[in-house]
Amino acid sequence: MIVEFTSVYDQYFDDIYRYVYVKTGNRWDAEDIVSETFRKAYENFSSLKDRSNLKAWLLTIARNTVYDYYRKKKSFLVKDEMDFYFEPLPFEDPFDQEGEMECLKKSLHHLSKEDLEITNLRYFAGLKFKEMSMVLERAEDTLRVKSHRITKKIGVLMKKCLGES
Repeated sequence: MIVEFTSVYDQYFDDIYRYVYVKTGNRWDAEDIVSETFRKAYENFSSLKDRSNLKAWLLTIARNTVYDYYRKKKSFLVKDEMDFYFEPLPFEDPFDQEGEMECLKKSLHHLSKEDLEITNLRYFAGLKFKEMSMVLERAEDTLRVKSHRITKKIGVLMKKCLGES
């Protein structure tokens, strides 16, 4: 079992880390949460019957672990302040297209929490719609349509921000 779990860890670590980092905004918290995620996964790995979609299973654990992390910290966070931690972080753009990046950041702030979560899972965690449906417990087709609408909405917001039409 250890050898099998080690290969799962190696295969999915980067995706889980990237997802958690986007949620937390700093390396130290992300490392702690990812460690906790894989600890929980290891403890339940032997009882997992369906191993056909391990990435979605791991991301569900990671998502719940992030929520638990912020619930524990709520003693000093007001609910509105918590929303900040569930929004995507600004991207680092290797091509230094600052205007477009600023517009993208502004556009993302206009999305609902649900739309941000779908965007995070789709683009930061790299999930397929089938995996997203398992994590979010929503129909695959619904997420596909919702994701398409979110992309269109971001496109419209980006054009407005950039001063196009």
